Parts: sequence; C-alpha cells; structure tokens
Amino acid sequence: MRYLRAGSVIAATGSAVHDYLSPANEFIDGLRLVTDGEWFWYTDLAPYVERYHVPVDGRFVDHAHHRGWLPPQPSDDQLVQIADTFFPDDDEA
Repeated sequence: MRYLRAGSVIAATGSAVHDYLSPANEFIDGLRLVTDGEWFWYTDLAPYVERYHVPVDGRFVDHAHHRGWLPPQPSDDQLVQIADTFFPDDDEA
C-alpha cells in the first residue's frame, strides 16, 4: 500500500473518484496518475487493493518488492518528460 500511495504525480484531474464497490459509493479522492518512473497507476488503485484485495500484476509486485517497497522519486525534469509522453502538445501530435 505504501508503494501505491507514494508514486509521483504526473497528472491530476478535477474528477472525484468514488468507491463503486461500496454500497455507499463513498468518495475516495481526486483522480491522479502517478508513476515510479517505470510503472504507472491511478491513485484510486490503493483503496481497492486495501479494502477489496483487488489483485495487482505480479510483475508490479516483484518490481515494488525489488525497490524495498519505496518508489524512487523521479526528478522534476523526468516527470515533465514522462508527462509529455502521455500528453503531447497539439503541435506535436
């Protein structure tokens, strides 16, 4: 859980995320895309893994374990480069 919650944000939205598996449909958080520089996931993954034991790709688990359950923090320049890959300027598309 610590690894999933400690990823670096590369994109944030104003979208509210609700727990669609909960009968109360409770608010989880705002939706953000995070990374450790190699893997990418949305911030609503952690609550689903924690509450409902939603399975995570074994390769990701091995990757996180290999890193001691603490994701590296990419530099600001690396995060910008990653974000540019996901969200290229319209001029470049």
